[in-house]
Amino acid sequence: MEHTSGHLAHKASAPYASKVAIAQALAGMGARAVTITAVARTKPADSRAIYKEVNGTQSLSGQTPTNHEWFLGSRSLRLQAAFLLLMYVSYRERHSADADAHGIAFTLAYHNYRRLYPGEVLISPERLALLIGGGYSIGWREIPRGGVSKFAAGNVKVTKCRKCALPHLVEAHFRKYECADCQAKVEAPQLLAA
Repeated sequence: MEHTSGHLAHKASAPYASKVAIAQALAGMGARAVTITAVARTKPADSRAIYKEVNGTQSLSGQTPTNHEWFLGSRSLRLQAAFLLLMYVSYRERHSADADAHGIAFTLAYHNYRRLYPGEVLISPERLALLIGGGYSIGWREIPRGGVSKFAAGNVKVTKCRKCALPHLVEAHFRKYECADCQAKVEAPQLLAA
């Protein structure tokens, strides 16, 4: 199958053409070439060419995020990370028969995240790649059931707040989690009564 896409022209098998399509979608959402390679499983040179073709400039180089505890920095990050992980699992299960299930699920989850949080996107594709690729490359099916990530230390999991029932990304040691907003609602009446 001949795949020509702007400046990227090479013979691509049907499976590789699928990877290229995923790569193009990721580049369009701002994923750097290194992330495109990791998620779409395209060749690094192709990822750089796709990024340049889609964005009109070279992909930024440099370190990718390594601190997964960054996701615990605020309630908004905890909520958005949990939402992304749960969407990823849903899409991954739906596309489990596809050879590129990971790339498809990642791309669909991130695309819909951007649509549902316009102007409030806090998590970059690189950060999501760290969370999914580093923490849940194995065990992703366990995410909705509180499965713990597989980082070397400081593991996390998705769990629901016991008051508001919204899913949050939390430290793995929590058995019963109560989010900061629900804690503040309990403390506020007590402060007013004092």
